[in-house]
Amino acid sequence: MKISLINCFKACQKGIGSTMLIVALCTLPTYLSAQTSTETFEDETTGSKTFTDNGVTFDIVDNRGIFDIYFANNAGWTGTSKDSKFIDNSGTALPTNLNPSVSIKTGSSVFKVNKFWTFLSDNALKQNVTGTLTVTGKLAGVTKFTQTKTTGFNTTLATNNGYTLIDLTNLNGQNYSNIAIDEIQVSADGAYTYLAIDAFTWVKQSTLPVTLTNFTASLNTNGVLKANWKTASEKNNSHFILQGSADGKTWKDLVRKNADENATAGAGYEVETNIGTLTLAGFGLLGLLLLPFTNKRYRMFAFLVVVAVVAAACAKEKNDGALNLGGEKSLSGNTIYLRLVQVDHDGATTYSEAITVKAK
Repeated sequence: MKISLINCFKACQKGIGSTMLIVALCTLPTYLSAQTSTETFEDETTGSKTFTDNGVTFDIVDNRGIFDIYFANNAGWTGTSKDSKFIDNSGTALPTNLNPSVSIKTGSSVFKVNKFWTFLSDNALKQNVTGTLTVTGKLAGVTKFTQTKTTGFNTTLATNNGYTLIDLTNLNGQNYSNIAIDEIQVSADGAYTYLAIDAFTWVKQSTLPVTLTNFTASLNTNGVLKANWKTASEKNNSHFILQGSADGKTWKDLVRKNADENATAGAGYEVETNIGTLTLAGFGLLGLLLLPFTNKRYRMFAFLVVVAVVAAACAKEKNDGALNLGGEKSLSGNTIYLRLVQVDHDGATTYSEAITVKAK
């Protein structure tokens, strides 16, 4: 078992917000990563609107412009060297056809995306133009994540053959590589009219580990939140995390619920927490950390060290995911968003659709 203080501090900065939860995260076992597959398109048919990798067939879906597998000698990028086949919109990259957009989609399989490489330019293949790139993951037509990259695009063929790495393990500071989807949409904006995709790295997941059939919640004016959900089936399920948000965009972990060990045919779950006092939870653990220090001088030193570390790690808590409901003593009329994060035994995650609950 390895303990990573950096990962714990990052978790705190993302809104975990309590010493107890920091310690819990630090002591979780490290799981092996799932095997990945990288499609470089070299064995695919030029002009095709589908490709097959690791037994899964993907469709190339046109959102704006016409995309297919294209051949151009040494114009692609495998991540380490030049190659010659990739997905692009060569035939429609015209000045009048701005904002190209393409989806890579499966019919029935579910997958996760680690990374891919993109070449972005205007219709004359000039890369020193201004634009953005939006990456959206969907499952059954429902958006599971979306992020827009605005800076850091490659502007020279001398580096990575002109391609820019889109890393979903750290896209704008967020990790989306563990979210199960059946479609990833890539959309260019601004002056970008040409879009190419190569070295598509993904993870196969044939079925969802949990089938969620019901998810409800209630919130009273004192901040007591109760949530209930039911599953029809579960496989390889480790636990759930209930997350909350004041705006439906920035999420904060509220409470963890371990999976029922005998829930292969489904189970019911219920949790209760006070969202008004959650951020203070766990500081009682500070006393336990000081027990080994019997000398008053060292106890004071340990106290100051722990306080300094926690304060530094959680300095952004107020802005990064805290449920700011106006600071009112009565929460009457306030609405918050809730969602469930389902976590596999291998650490992979799946997100439920968000629901809203109003304090009353």
